[in-house]
Formats: sequence, structure tokens, C-alpha cells
Amino acid sequence: MHNTFGPNDSKTYNDTGETYAVEYGTGSVRGHVVEDSLSLAGLSVTLPFGVANTTSDQFTQFPFDGILGLATSDDTWLSAVKDAKLINSNMFGISLSRSSDGTNDGEIVFGALDPAKYTGNITYSSVKSNSAWTIPMDDVTINGDSAGITGRSAYIDTGTSFVFGPPDDVKAMYKLISGSSSKDGTTYTVPCDTDSKVAFTFSGETWSVSSKDFVSAPDSDGVCTGNIYGVEYVPGGWLLGDVFLKNVYSVFDVDNGRIGRSC
Repeated sequence: MHNTFGPNDSKTYNDTGETYAVEYGTGSVRGHVVEDSLSLAGLSVTLPFGVANTTSDQFTQFPFDGILGLATSDDTWLSAVKDAKLINSNMFGISLSRSSDGTNDGEIVFGALDPAKYTGNITYSSVKSNSAWTIPMDDVTINGDSAGITGRSAYIDTGTSFVFGPPDDVKAMYKLISGSSSKDGTTYTVPCDTDSKVAFTFSGETWSVSSKDFVSAPDSDGVCTGNIYGVEYVPGGWLLGDVFLKNVYSVFDVDNGRIGRSC
């Protein structure tokens, strides 16, 4: 399923001898730090990166060959491209496609935005730290009714498929969804035909999540699950992954320390 990369694949491959290990939310890898050129979208720079000699079993289940970290720190591929003056701005814009819509036109643009992928203005929120794409979250609403969730941080993460929040917050949210229930406070079932509209509010602007993303397909028993789970990966924080991001055009602006959204 996977392509591999090693010293026999590149004449400019340089093993620094340094080892590394990374624990992700799901899975882990470890191996060596090497230096070589990395080209993406016609942008090529030489930089250190990790090659994984050992991966956990989770990585055998997915077809991707690696992970390109795009954090707010100054040692990423994106910052290397900016330092090489290959792009004007240290930023990127993302539009995620939805398979149920029948198209595969998802896109990431480095150094600029794609006006064809959104309408209206971009609404920005300042990030809360210099190491993670984290912004203040004002509230979660169901059909416009507040779940009373305040003072939380939202981690905006394209590498996360679903949405996760503190169990008490998630419980308060599902209380507003008629017919929902949970046996463990983590996973909730919802009526497959629910018309409840989930929305997240940042910087005074509210962004809705389509039922196409919030409600899972029926299982073998005809039961549907809500794709928002009661798991607190980060204390006091929500982790907003693709369930949310498929509904907005997202702008990650490193230079100005902010995240933007538009429809």
C-alpha cells in the first residue's frame, strides 16, 4: 500500500544520525532525521525531516506515505519555502471536498488564497499560541440554541477526521438534539434523519456543519452516530477536524498569527 523512501532513492540523501520519535493522537513513529530536497506543488527546498523506520499498526491501514506538518513554528516545510522566497506570504488556504457530493476538488494553496473556492469576506480569529493552530471558541449551538459552552479553545486540525470535545461539553450539546443518546458519554447515537443544525461560533461569527458531515452512515443495525465525540484530547479544548472543515474555506496565516474562515 505504501511507497518508501531511503538512501538508495536519492543521491542527495544525507542521514544526520539524529533519531526522533513522535506520538500522534492516533499512532506513533520513530526513525532518523535526514536532509534532502522536498518538492511539493512545484516548490522545492532542502531541509531536515524524519524518515520512519518503525510505525505503529495504525499507519498500515491508511494509504498516505507521510505527514507534512504545517504548524505555526518556524521549522516547517512551509517556513522553509517562505525563507527561500518561493512564496510571498507564510500562509495557506484549504478547501476540503466531500465524497458524498460526487466531486474530488479539494485543494491546498501555499502562499496565497484561491478566491474561486469561497464567497464573501474572510473572518479571522487570532491564534492563542505560537505552536498550535488554536483559537478561542465562543459557543456551540444546536438550531440556534446555545449549549452554554464558553471559555474553550478550538484546535483547528485538518489531520483529524472528526470533532472531539470535553465530555461534559459534548453532553450538553447532545441534550439539545432530540432522540440522541449515549451509553458511555463518548459516542452518541442520533436519529439518522435528524434535522438538528450544529454550529460553532468564533469571533462573533457562526459556522454551521452539514448533516452530511455530522451524521454517520447507518451501521448494520440501521443506527447512526454523531461525528462529534466526548473525548478531551487537550484540557479545556475542542479538536475540530474535517467534520467542521468541510463546511468552510480555511485560511492559516502564520505571518499574522490568525485563522480565517469563509463559506
